[in-house]
Amino acid sequence: MEREEEYSREKNGEIIAETPDGGKEEKAYPPQENAYLAGSREIKSLPEERGASKISEFTGYLRFIQPYVLFITFVFFGALLAGYHSSANFPEMADQLMEGFSARFAPLLAMPPIVIMFGIFLNNAFVSLLFLVLGLALGVLPVLFIAFNGYIVGVISHIVAQERGLLFIVLALLPHGIVELPMVFLSAGIGLRLGHQVFAALIGRPTEIKKEFKEGLQFYFRWILPLLFLAAIVETFITPLILSFL
Repeated sequence: MEREEEYSREKNGEIIAETPDGGKEEKAYPPQENAYLAGSREIKSLPEERGASKISEFTGYLRFIQPYVLFITFVFFGALLAGYHSSANFPEMADQLMEGFSARFAPLLAMPPIVIMFGIFLNNAFVSLLFLVLGLALGVLPVLFIAFNGYIVGVISHIVAQERGLLFIVLALLPHGIVELPMVFLSAGIGLRLGHQVFAALIGRPTEIKKEFKEGLQFYFRWILPLLFLAAIVETFITPLILSFL
């Protein structure tokens, strides 16, 4: 009972200290100091709690849209393989696509590296946001756009691989692609999920389209956009450095 009273009094800002003769002496924090010490303990724990909360938020939302992201990933790599093989079977068509691609990005590649970086970032950010928003049209457009982009990447990969080899393709795509592609797939996956919800609403099922659209945009600006910026930095400054050793 005596120990409980001591703990209670210490918790309220009092200290029970033993004196040299074996007695006990009471000390008290000033009210403002007591409040400061309590507050400092809270402040120390906040960064850890916030970090854990952000990670759990990311992984939780990822699990929520996982089936849609997996479907988008399958569509992209299926279209990529189709583009790769069609480039081998129809070389004239592949050359035309390559010329159009080169003409589109040639002016950007002539710019200073910092301009190239922001150009890549803004292009990827706009396309990813477009995938997300256009998903409201029953989810059809994100799937079509992902398939088209996968096909183009496959065609270009085949042409470049013939000239420079498969290792060059892997090193040209992997450093930034390992970050960029998942972010694009996530955006399209969110769009596909929204399209599914719109379809469910049309057939009379209960949905929360506005809430999910808001959550999708929050996830885009909180996670996808910063990581696309990181991918643009890697693509502009790291990937060319790696390729220079080949």
